[in-house]
Amino acid sequence: MMQPQRPSRRTGLLEDQFWNHLEQHKLHLQRCADCVHLWYPPGPVCPHCLSQRWQWEPMSGRGRVASWTVFHRQYFTQMPPPYVVVVAELEEGPLIVADLESTETQSLQIGAPVNLRFLEVYTDDTAWWNYQWKLASKTSTSEASSVLEIL
Repeated sequence: MMQPQRPSRRTGLLEDQFWNHLEQHKLHLQRCADCVHLWYPPGPVCPHCLSQRWQWEPMSGRGRVASWTVFHRQYFTQMPPPYVVVVAELEEGPLIVADLESTETQSLQIGAPVNLRFLEVYTDDTAWWNYQWKLASKTSTSEASSVLEIL
C-alpha cells in the first residue's frame, strides 16, 4: 500500500516537541501552569494569560465535529482533491484541524464523534507521523480505554 503524501510540516523548538510526541503515537498539547488553559497550536506563552509556565499534557484523541469542508481544488501537490478537512473539538476543549480518513460525507455532521488516528506519511523521501480524524460510533467515544488508532 502506498503511504500518503503530505506537505512539509512546520518545524521549530515547540513544533518539534509536538511532532516528537506524535512519533510516539501520542497527542500532547500545552497546558498553562498558572491559569490551566489548554491550547493548540504550540506557542512559547499561554495565549490566555501570557504565562511562560506550561507543560505538555496527553490528550484523549476523542472529539466532536465542529465544522468541516470538502476541498475540490488542489492546494498542495501532495494532496489531490477531493479531500475532507474537519475542525473537531477535543474532549479536553481545544480545536484541532485535520483531514478526514475518508471522502465520504453522508454520515458527517456537526457534533458527530471522531477519533484521532496516527498514520505514517511522506514528504518527498522523508517519512514522519501525522494525524487525521476518523468518524467514530457513538459508543466508541464513551469508552474509557484509548481510542487512538495507529496505521
